[in-house]
Amino acid sequence: MMSGEMKLIVNPAAANGAVGRNWPRVRDFLQAEGAKFDAVLTEEPGHATRLARQALDDGYRTIVAVGGDGTVNEVLNGLVEEGSVDPEVTLGIIPCGTGADFSRTLGIPRDNVGACRHLLRLETRLVDLGRITCLREGREVERYFINAAGLGFDGEVAEVANRFPKVLGGTITYLACLFISLVTYRNKNVELSFDGQHLKGRLNSVILCNGRYFGGGMFIAPGASLDDGIFDVIILGNLNKLEVVMNVPRVYRGTHLAHPKVSLCHAKEVHVEARERMFIQAEGELIGEAPATFQIIPQALRVLV
Repeated sequence: MMSGEMKLIVNPAAANGAVGRNWPRVRDFLQAEGAKFDAVLTEEPGHATRLARQALDDGYRTIVAVGGDGTVNEVLNGLVEEGSVDPEVTLGIIPCGTGADFSRTLGIPRDNVGACRHLLRLETRLVDLGRITCLREGREVERYFINAAGLGFDGEVAEVANRFPKVLGGTITYLACLFISLVTYRNKNVELSFDGQHLKGRLNSVILCNGRYFGGGMFIAPGASLDDGIFDVIILGNLNKLEVVMNVPRVYRGTHLAHPKVSLCHAKEVHVEARERMFIQAEGELIGEAPATFQIIPQALRVLV
């Protein structure tokens, strides 16, 4: 039964347990500000999705994810029903986890108090969603994302990061996993189809962006807009290992798009085929592998900003 106006879904394991340690302070601050809310803690991967669906069933229409980008992604997937989100439903975010890349684009402060104050302003905007149809363990699955998804080297880094301790924070963790993955990674033979165009070649990564940041602060898509109804598609071509290393600083500055082996396209739908196994990540979570189709759903979700 509802007793508060908001349902907070808290991932205490996020950021190597830092969210669990900080949660009492967040809770106490919200209570001191007079916020009406109920809260529940996740217990395992995937639990936030089930909790979000239960919150909808219980009548909540403002659901708040407390954690990193992975927590936001899980909650988001619990809010989507039959391919859409109820227009009366609003997603809130208190970014306490390892990554806060979507919050960076939205302008939500990363400190707990600042994020809570932002939340309590109750200002909203509509943002686009991405839908992924891909394979997982041999069967077709559908998953939604709000910030960025990627295939290839990007997916391999996420696969390593999911097994890597988060004690060092988002940026250092991502960089460590990037260099670990680089040792054994081989570029993939890929076919891309998007909005009537076709591209074929050996590629490092394909990254579909709704937001501007990923990987703990990398400025991957400087021109991306959350509500323009189109993906910014970053295609990293046949970069060798040295080129990858040399261009990491440029990605943080957002100047990597000038590299001759990096391309920017815009598309509402992208289909990817690969000859070799090609992992897919969304919001840093490993979700499946190619072949995959990515579709934009314009202004499909209301978010507290």
